[in-house]
Amino acid sequence: MTDQKDPPADRRPDSQQLVRQWALLRLLADASQPYAVKQLAEQLGVSKATIERDLATLERDFALVEESVGKQKKAYRIDQKIRALEALTFGTTELLAIFAAQAALTSLAGTPLHDDLQAVMLKIRGFLSPRHNGGLDALARVFVPHGRGYVDYAPQRELIDQLVDAIARRRVCEISYRAAGKDAPRRHTARPLRLVWHRSALYLLACLGDHERITTLAVHRIVECEVTSSVFTAPRVDVDGHTQKAFGIFVSDAEEDVEIVFDDEIAWKVEERTFHPAEQKERLADRRLRYRVRSSAQWEIIPWVLSFGHLAELVSPPAWRQALHAAVTSTAARYDDNRRAP
Repeated sequence: MTDQKDPPADRRPDSQQLVRQWALLRLLADASQPYAVKQLAEQLGVSKATIERDLATLERDFALVEESVGKQKKAYRIDQKIRALEALTFGTTELLAIFAAQAALTSLAGTPLHDDLQAVMLKIRGFLSPRHNGGLDALARVFVPHGRGYVDYAPQRELIDQLVDAIARRRVCEISYRAAGKDAPRRHTARPLRLVWHRSALYLLACLGDHERITTLAVHRIVECEVTSSVFTAPRVDVDGHTQKAFGIFVSDAEEDVEIVFDDEIAWKVEERTFHPAEQKERLADRRLRYRVRSSAQWEIIPWVLSFGHLAELVSPPAWRQALHAAVTSTAARYDDNRRAP
């Protein structure tokens, strides 16, 4: 497994980094003995360099203690005796940022991350008078939650907590999974690798059975999860490379060069956002925008192109273009009033 290059300082960490750092923090919090970098890397299935970067982030934002072991080694743990948090104070803008985070994570309700954030807010409110709590309520109205199409994870709170723990400790899981469109769930032995937040839904990346390839599972379709005592070794797969290949969340091996042309009328919408880390955008002489990306996600890119209506054209690959044509033809037939029965 290889590390990706460090992102520029002005970029926010992606969901994979946040979940991994959250798992690292939980692992350290539960540890009775300090962990060496090598041990943490083995537990989370990443390189030592990745762990060192994550520790640097956590040292900056949380109370971590370094303990020397020998002359060159260091071990890490969270010192439960440190009372530094009691001395922290929050300014108005910082409190506003916490409320903004709560608003942004509304669709994560029921997950451990959301519950921990709510616990932070309860502690803050416990120190404030009713008048000041009223002020916080006023601040909360600045950022209004606007979640649409999200999943209610409240019934799966314990299950998600089990998955986070299993990823952190590299424990094999026995899961029951109901695939889309299927009535009966199937039992799988899974090696959970990472949780990914995508379009208001949580997905689990895991290796199933003896396979080394990564499978993407929607967490809300996991019916049961049993974390076993079996510890698995990190599979020889590049998880970061796998997710980079996805246009959305799903990946297959059949990658192709995709070209889409957007009319000038809508080109600005594509220009101002990043849809894939390796995308290429080019303004043509007639002000249209040529969009290129290498992807295997036909089932995600075709609906995306269709969402722009007549203002976008899928140029290649030819097979994808034919599939889009068939979808448009089928859709148009539904709106042919002359074909309707009287």
